[in-house]
Amino acid sequence: MGSAKQVNETAMQQKRTRVSGTSIRNRIVITVLVTVVVVSLLGTALSGRENAARLMSGLEAESQVLTSVFGDTLSDPLWDYDYNMVQQRLEHLVDTRAIVGARVFDSRGNKLAEVLTDRFDPEATADYLVFDHSIIAESGEWVGTLFLWVSTAGVSAEVWSAIRYDAATAGILAVITAIVVFAGVNLISGPLSRVADAMIRIGEGALETEVPERGRDGEVSRMADALEQLRLKSLRVEQAERDLRRANAHLEQRVSERTVELETAREQAVEANRAKTEFLANMSHDLRTPLNAILGFSEIMRAGAFGPLGDPRYEEYVEDIHHSGSLLISLINDLLDISKVEAGKYELTEEVVDIRALIHNALRQIATAVEGAALTVATHVPADMPALRGDGRVLTQILNNLLSNSVKFTPRGGHIDVSAWTDHQGQLHIRVADNGIGMTREGVTKALRPFEQAHNARAREHNGTGLGLHLCDNFMKLFGGSLEIKSEEGGGTTVTVAFPAERAIEKRRSA
Repeated sequence: MGSAKQVNETAMQQKRTRVSGTSIRNRIVITVLVTVVVVSLLGTALSGRENAARLMSGLEAESQVLTSVFGDTLSDPLWDYDYNMVQQRLEHLVDTRAIVGARVFDSRGNKLAEVLTDRFDPEATADYLVFDHSIIAESGEWVGTLFLWVSTAGVSAEVWSAIRYDAATAGILAVITAIVVFAGVNLISGPLSRVADAMIRIGEGALETEVPERGRDGEVSRMADALEQLRLKSLRVEQAERDLRRANAHLEQRVSERTVELETAREQAVEANRAKTEFLANMSHDLRTPLNAILGFSEIMRAGAFGPLGDPRYEEYVEDIHHSGSLLISLINDLLDISKVEAGKYELTEEVVDIRALIHNALRQIATAVEGAALTVATHVPADMPALRGDGRVLTQILNNLLSNSVKFTPRGGHIDVSAWTDHQGQLHIRVADNGIGMTREGVTKALRPFEQAHNARAREHNGTGLGLHLCDNFMKLFGGSLEIKSEEGGGTTVTVAFPAERAIEKRRSA
């Protein structure tokens, strides 16, 4: 136990030593010193650059004037073909300290005279400036060209001398500044260091530490007062944390118990849903057999296969029996389809379906209802509409449900529009739009749920179970597509089904 405490105290001492080594005092001194050095170096560099530019500019101007003036003095000897005189004057010119070479060419480019110092190489381009001047005789005729090479070594030497002087001055200034700053910072860092040490101990958990430098004037005392407030708040927070840990332990126990309860409830819900699905499937199979018999016998009686029934009321009863049985078996088929889809056991029978024929057959099945409601139906299907790879029975069921809803909820004399097209991504769309009573946003949501209808009052006037749109939406998901409903109360309804591009099959053109 004592060994562990000693190790902890040693670690805390090492931490305080590291903090002291990177104290604000040292940082301020280093920052000021670096700033002074950097600024001095920048000033020296900028001063040297400006000085070099000034000296170089003066050298260029002086050399340009010298080239021009000296070139004019060579016009007479060149006019008189006195090349010895030209050579002599070049030799006198090179005695100038900055000029290291000179050449004179005639108007044809032939070299007439040349003077080069020992240290000069005409092929070298570094540290030399080249000036030329055309020599014109008094008659105005061009008689030659003068070239001068001027060394910049003197300028470089003078610039570097100035830079060394400025650098030495900057170094002395940096040392003086560091000494002054260090002395000034020491007056501030003492109280600040004591407050910082107390802050470190408090931060390490020693909340009983006394905070120094309180009650005095200045920023450090205000910092000490703030640290004392922080220490007191930390004591309260520590107590609150202990209370919170106890509450969390209790809460975790309750959450664990609640999680077990929820998991049990979830398993029961899954089991109930599975049982419901199995019940619907079994019930659908069990009911279809007697219903098929009822429909079969009612059709025989309607057709009078074994003679007339007798009383006309029997024919009306048979018609009602057949109609009710058809509605009931349609409901059973929908329930069976829903149970298969929800159980993930519905399998599509893939085939190539002609969209134009699909729409034509669906419209033919509702033709009697359309005629009875005095509705108008328009179709818009391109002649080159691609075929669709899908389950023909399911596609017919989807389209029949959409058209039946439009007929059911469109007032007498209304209009229904059926169209199909492909978009720029190759997706195939079929849309059924009407100008019927429409739905609210809440009505659209209800229409997509099973056994619910958007217009209960209107729906009671027609046969329906509220399964159509829900079943269509699930079928479209099996195709990898989507179903979208846009509707406005009193403004009609538009339902669009979209199939992915990979299900579109382009028709082959005949040769």
